[in-house]
Amino acid sequence: MSAETLTVRRMVRKVVFENTFADRLADADHAKALYRRHNAEVQAALGADRLLVFDVAEGWAPLCRFLGCPVPARSPSRAPTPPRSSWSGARG
Repeated sequence: MSAETLTVRRMVRKVVFENTFADRLADADHAKALYRRHNAEVQAALGADRLLVFDVAEGWAPLCRFLGCPVPARSPSRAPTPPRSSWSGARG
């Protein structure tokens, strides 16, 4: 492994595992609580006029109102998923 790769891995460990997750990345309840807290902090910092909290089940209207654009007459067709062979670095 190159020195650069080792440096990046150490940085990720420090920032993600230690600083963000307090070495509790495998603790799902802890991770979910951090996620919810982060979302609440973002919402409080930005305010409703600068951040849309959107559920796609609500349809186009809330998103279009927020963006100041007309609601589309119909939903766009779903874009096809590229073949799995084209996914670089994908695991599964």
